[in-house]
Amino acid sequence: MIEVAVDSRDLLLRLLRRWPWVFLAGVLGGLLGLGVSWLMPPVYEAVAVVGVGVDPGRALPMDDETLRLALERVREVFLADTTLEAVRLGAGEEVAAEFSTVNRLRDTLRLSEVNAGWELGVRSALPDRAATLANLWSEVSVQALQEAQRHAWAAAELQAKWYIVGCRLVPAADQAMTAQWECKDRPEDYDPEQALSEIQTEAVLSRGVLPSMSFAALQQAEPPASPLTTSRALLGLAGCLAGVLGGVVAAMARPRKNP
Repeated sequence: MIEVAVDSRDLLLRLLRRWPWVFLAGVLGGLLGLGVSWLMPPVYEAVAVVGVGVDPGRALPMDDETLRLALERVREVFLADTTLEAVRLGAGEEVAAEFSTVNRLRDTLRLSEVNAGWELGVRSALPDRAATLANLWSEVSVQALQEAQRHAWAAAELQAKWYIVGCRLVPAADQAMTAQWECKDRPEDYDPEQALSEIQTEAVLSRGVLPSMSFAALQQAEPPASPLTTSRALLGLAGCLAGVLGGVVAAMARPRKNP
């Protein structure tokens, strides 16, 4: 094996003497990145807003962890395959052909939590298509959440009916400091096994959404007037960094001339 000694001082002197190379490489890389961004088709993003909240009149106050978990269940409905498949098919044959799978559609979406609910952003090369998909996503999601909420209410009602049957200790009416068993007969049409099965079915269909939550479309998406500039700036910055890195490597790789 051949060992090559690296002189860090010599490498530093090479870099300091050839800093114009590094600067020029960074400028050229940034210009190249901006040139590539101009050649790429523009990307537009339309945003719709869906309000998600908890009705304090129908539920006890939640702690932060419970509220976080409840909102995570809502997020899952927004991004579920069934929701996005309905959006893909409902947008027409042209869009369904462009996004052949749900995952391809999901790559163009942005879901962000805001104070009033959730922002549903859709990116597309066509501003009208971005707005159409954003509004369709909002409509399908609200319908799916309201449907899940109805099943959550059904599960809660079945659970309440379950607890009607049985016995419990209550204070005796005729003797102080004593208790007696109070038993309630089940309704004639009540089957505990069937009730348990119905509770499990409704709980699955509720998708973890709380019955005390409310959902509404707060803002419709409109076709954006200008494309996104973030991607262009990122390409320019990436090109600049790549140029600087290449300039540093080239400046340190070439041996320094002896004085």
